[in-house]
Amino acid sequence: MSDTKVRKLEDLNISPAIIGKLREAGYKTLEAIAAANINELSTVVGIPLPTAQRIVNQAREALGLRFKTALEVKKERLSIKKITTGSKNLDSLLGGGVEIKTITELFGEYGTGKCFIKNTEVTYFDCNETLVETIEEMYNRYRDLYTERPYDTGYLVQVRGIYVPAIIDGRIAVVGTSGIYRERVRDITEIELSNGITLKVTSNHPMLTLVDGGLKWSAVKYLKPGTKVVGIKDLLRLKSLSELPRVYVHRKASSTDIAQSNELTSHVVKDVRTVRYDDYVYDLVVPDVHYFIAPNGLILHNTQICHQLSVNVQLPVEKGGLDGKAMYIDSEGTFRWERVEAMARGLGLDPDGVMENIIYIRAVNSDHQIAIVDEIMELIPKENIKLLVIDSVTGHFRAEYPGRENLALRQQKLNRHLHQLNRIADMYDIAVVVTNQVMARPDVFYGDPTQAVGGHILAHAPGVRVQLRRSRGNRRIARIVDAPHLPEGEAVFAITEVGIKDVEE
Repeated sequence: MSDTKVRKLEDLNISPAIIGKLREAGYKTLEAIAAANINELSTVVGIPLPTAQRIVNQAREALGLRFKTALEVKKERLSIKKITTGSKNLDSLLGGGVEIKTITELFGEYGTGKCFIKNTEVTYFDCNETLVETIEEMYNRYRDLYTERPYDTGYLVQVRGIYVPAIIDGRIAVVGTSGIYRERVRDITEIELSNGITLKVTSNHPMLTLVDGGLKWSAVKYLKPGTKVVGIKDLLRLKSLSELPRVYVHRKASSTDIAQSNELTSHVVKDVRTVRYDDYVYDLVVPDVHYFIAPNGLILHNTQICHQLSVNVQLPVEKGGLDGKAMYIDSEGTFRWERVEAMARGLGLDPDGVMENIIYIRAVNSDHQIAIVDEIMELIPKENIKLLVIDSVTGHFRAEYPGRENLALRQQKLNRHLHQLNRIADMYDIAVVVTNQVMARPDVFYGDPTQAVGGHILAHAPGVRVQLRRSRGNRRIARIVDAPHLPEGEAVFAITEVGIKDVEE
């Protein structure tokens, strides 16, 4: 497809009456017609099959979709535009950035890098029993049941059937945990609060703070005396977590969600200091909301590339952008305007202007997700959309079609959806980025026991597959899993307060 302005249907050599029928049937752009099935177009629009064939051929010719020589393909590939991730290391791994005309898949376990010391107490619910014990005791209990395995720079114990308290839609509920991680660190940060509590965590651990009347997650290394840290009034009054509803959510809870609660209180930071530790820190993995409420009432926090790309795509081409807008389809409640605002400020951009150029929609189920993609074909050229994000692409499919008996139907729907995305990427010259969930394979004893959800259907659809895993502190490691045009390799980058950056040595 050329870089010239997209032509209208009126440019085709067909009658106004047929153009009207095409629009009424939902074929409102050349791209929609070029991607259409000829038999389906003939039936839906009510025109003879030869006429449908001629119209589709004209649309494809207008968009440059024709037979080409290998040399022409090479020249096109060399001119493919790309979006910078913000990290030169990661851009280099991806061959210059996230490219248009293809699907880029990002997958990996929830990695936090935000850990607390071994004697931090945890209240949790297991088999109708409410337990309060240190995170180290909890780790040892489930290590004896499920064993531990090496993971990144530490060890991981995967658990199931364990629930911890959190705030969902303004009320305290319990959500599931998937694992407990530990690693040895040299230094930790101590935060002394006005209520007498001293919290000891790693420097990148986020705390929920009260800033200008609103709530914001801030890394403890940025806390200063006088900062207000938010907590829960009195969790210990609960006799049993069995009193609380179990909420099966597939989203991260935002500070806005938490702000709806009447249970909040705040404590003033009196002192922040770094001390020598030389021992294990622990991290409770809570995939649904990425935090839990400790017995003392403090809220302890648990993929931000999509947010960064949604900002960077708006940059001019010479700065690694595409001078375009982003479409963000959110299936898990993962979108955070706070991160977009911080990333925009980090690039010296107007946050409100940047957010105005990100078109957001929440997909409530898999059918809705598919329908959204069908509907945006007309919106893409109209709004100058250059990036489509789906976070995550498999979440609804996995939740709605559990078990082997539903596997075939799930894979058929997912296959259609992925072909949908491939056509859009190719027809409209946009970048499509999807995130994916992972699952553990207990039959794997050597190597990485995690694999992306979606099976062979998803494994073959994206043009680039990137696995993300956590490393020390705010560092992340990206690895090319599959890309026909890229060599295997890894890159290290950092998630900072202002976005994705290279690691500072």
